[in-house]
Amino acid sequence: MNLIRISPKDTNLLKDFLENAGTSLERFRYFASRKFDVLQYHLVTYILEENGKALAYGHLDKEKDTVWLGTCVIESETGKGLGKKIMNALIEFARKNKIEKVKLSVDNVNEAAQKLYIQSGFKKTSQLEKFSFYEWGLIENMEIFVSTLALMGKSAEEIISIAKENNFSIEFSSGMPYREDMEKVFLEAPVKKYAHNYFPAPQKPFVLNLASKDDETRKRSIQHCINGMELSAKVNAKFFSAHAGFCIDPKPEELGEKLSRETNIDRDFHWKLFIASIKEVLAKTKHLPLKFLIENNVIAKMNVYEDGFNPLFCADPDEMLKLIEEINDTRLGILLDTAHLKVSAKTLNFTKHNAVEKIKDVVACIHHSDNEAEFDNNLILTKDYWFLEHMDNFYGIPHVIEVKKISVKSIKEHISLLKSN
Repeated sequence: MNLIRISPKDTNLLKDFLENAGTSLERFRYFASRKFDVLQYHLVTYILEENGKALAYGHLDKEKDTVWLGTCVIESETGKGLGKKIMNALIEFARKNKIEKVKLSVDNVNEAAQKLYIQSGFKKTSQLEKFSFYEWGLIENMEIFVSTLALMGKSAEEIISIAKENNFSIEFSSGMPYREDMEKVFLEAPVKKYAHNYFPAPQKPFVLNLASKDDETRKRSIQHCINGMELSAKVNAKFFSAHAGFCIDPKPEELGEKLSRETNIDRDFHWKLFIASIKEVLAKTKHLPLKFLIENNVIAKMNVYEDGFNPLFCADPDEMLKLIEEINDTRLGILLDTAHLKVSAKTLNFTKHNAVEKIKDVVACIHHSDNEAEFDNNLILTKDYWFLEHMDNFYGIPHVIEVKKISVKSIKEHISLLKSN
C-alpha cells in the first residue's frame, strides 16, 4: 500500500477514488460542491492506493486562517484501519510544518469517525443538531517520551505498568540490563515506544562505537543499529537513534567518566570509518520506513587532550552539519541532547544558543535534561531551563525527558513544563 501526494494536475487517482467510494460519500460531501481545482489551495492532498486502486483520501485545506482536515475511505475498505493511516499521515504533515491548529467537522451519527478523531488527539469544540466540530492542537499533542532512565531501578514490567497507567510514551534506552526476553517485552508492551542506542542490551557487553578501529566492535555496532532499526520498524516508530562515534574505544565502565587516553589517533581515519558505518546501516535498512538518528556526543573538559584534541565526534554543531552533508540521505537526522550540547559548548567554547539555530533544520528528536555545564548528570528541568526559549521551533518533533530517576509526579511536571512554554 502506498501513500501518494497528488496535485491538481494529477487527479486520476482522485477520480478513481470518488467513483468507487460508494456510500462513504454520504458522509464525505466535500467534492459534492467543489471542482478538482480546489486542490491548488490544499496544503497537502493524499491518496492511499494499492495495485493502482485508490482506497482512501485525505487533505488539509486552508481557508483564511483555518486549516480543515478531511478524510474518507471507500465503502468496501472501511473498518480495516485505512482511516487511521491517512489520519496519521495528515497529522505528521501538520507536525512537520508546525501547523498549530487543525479543525474538522463530522456528522454526529458517524461514531466510528469520532472515535478515531479522539484517539488522534482531537477534542470536540462544539456540537450542532446534525454535526460536531473537533480541533487538534500542535502543542497539546506534542510527542513526549519518557526515557527509562527517568524510571531507573524499576523492572521493565514496572516501567510498562507505570507508562500504561499514566499514558506515558517510553524511550527504551541504555541502562536497562540484559534479558533474554527483552526484545519480546519491548514488542508486546502496550504503550507507544521506540528503542534508543544500546537497547536491547546484548548478553556480552560492549561500547557501541560506529567509528571504532577494532573490526569486531565496529561490526557489532553496525549490526546492533541494523537490528535496532528493524525492531523499531516493527512498532511503527519514526526512527532508531544511536550515539555518534569515538576515536577511542572506552570500556563500558568509563562512560560518563574520565576516558582512557590513547596516542597517535588519526581523527580523519576514524571519521571515514564513522561515515562508512552509517552508510552501511542506511543501505541495509533502506526498505524500512523510518529514520536513523545520530545523537550529539558530550565532551567534558576532563576528556579533552592536553593539546586540545577532541576524541568524540559530533559534539559541536559544525560537525553535526558536516555529518548530514557527507551522508546526504534524507533518512539521517540528528537527535539533539540539550544537556550534551550545554557541556560541550562550555568545553569547546561555542555558544549553545547559536548552535541550536545552526542545526535546527536537521534535528528530528530532542533529549531533555540539565546540568551545570561541567558534566552530563541528567538533572531536573526548571522554569529557567536554557532550552525553553527554543521550543517554538521544535513542537512538531518528538521530545524525550531524560532526567535521571524521578517520580511519576515529577515526570508529569516536566511534561507540563515543555508544553507550557
